[in-house]
Amino acid sequence: SQVGIQVNPRIVVLTPSIPERSGLLRECMFSIATQTLQPAAHIIAIDYEHAGTAAMLNRMIGSAVATGAEWVALLADDDLAYPGHLQTLASASNSADIIYTWCDVHGRPGWNPNRLFDADALRAGNYIPGTVLMRTDLANNLGWRTDAAHGFEDWNFWLRAIDWGARFACIPEITWQYRFHGTNISWGGQ
Repeated sequence: SQVGIQVNPRIVVLTPSIPERSGLLRECMFSIATQTLQPAAHIIAIDYEHAGTAAMLNRMIGSAVATGAEWVALLADDDLAYPGHLQTLASASNSADIIYTWCDVHGRPGWNPNRLFDADALRAGNYIPGTVLMRTDLANNLGWRTDAAHGFEDWNFWLRAIDWGARFACIPEITWQYRFHGTNISWGGQ
């Protein structure tokens, strides 16, 4: 263990992946390994059967529930968490059920999803990428809809979470990097 690094036994990171992204996944894994606040585990699932992001996340939530973690942090295999990412997200865990921060966008000039939370704006169009910290029981109870439009699984989840009464919190700090590479399929951002 590195000096000054804390482990939070209440947080598990979930990263769904596909075989073609092994290089991106290694970089993603390294970004979690270098967090100033370490999770209890980093659960990675590679979708060899082409089941889709929603099905993979549902399976991974089952694994997170088995660990007893109170929180799951989602990070796509093609994104990177800056060293203070988990610590920043965890700082709002007493006041929300779903917490997100802002991101640097690489590879897609002019696109910026960084917005403060507004339920009405979210109902009109998704602006929250899937990189969030959320209560494990919320993720387990709502689950990801495998029948949601491809690429819009996250938005479908956010809308159902709003209807369920989930509390959202946005921390307007850039703590991670969204890497657009032309084959991003896990989020149908606008």
